[in-house]
Amino acid sequence: MGMGILLLNSDHEISSTFQKNRSETVTLLIPEDTWLLFSEKDVRLLTKRIPTLLKVYAKYLSSSKRLGKKADRTLYQPSPGKLKMKRISVRVPSASWTLLGTLAQAHGVSKCYLFNYLLKLEALGVGNSILNTVRAGVPTRFTGLTVISWT
Repeated sequence: MGMGILLLNSDHEISSTFQKNRSETVTLLIPEDTWLLFSEKDVRLLTKRIPTLLKVYAKYLSSSKRLGKKADRTLYQPSPGKLKMKRISVRVPSASWTLLGTLAQAHGVSKCYLFNYLLKLEALGVGNSILNTVRAGVPTRFTGLTVISWT
């Protein structure tokens, strides 16, 4: 049997429309211990936090070690039982929901798992550390800049 030839047509592309204004209504499960990390006022705002959490943590998640250990399985959060899980309905912008799903897939975890992971990072203040590090490394103004030219 001879060697086969595979021809690829590079003129084709995969594309689809993405509506930025659209929102998805989804249900998330939050363990009670995570729920209790936040004040009553903050709990009401949890549903609006996904875009903000992603803005702060997306690069961190992209460069961090994979959360799920097995490549062939999706890691779900351990269930402490139905009574210890809080169920919340959330309206999430489609772009944020897609990004959360992409990051969750890359890490081999469910979207609920990743959302809870982000909430715990936030409760620990990891986001402040990330923002302070990023802000410290970027000068805001370039006044009094001297250019030295080696000839």
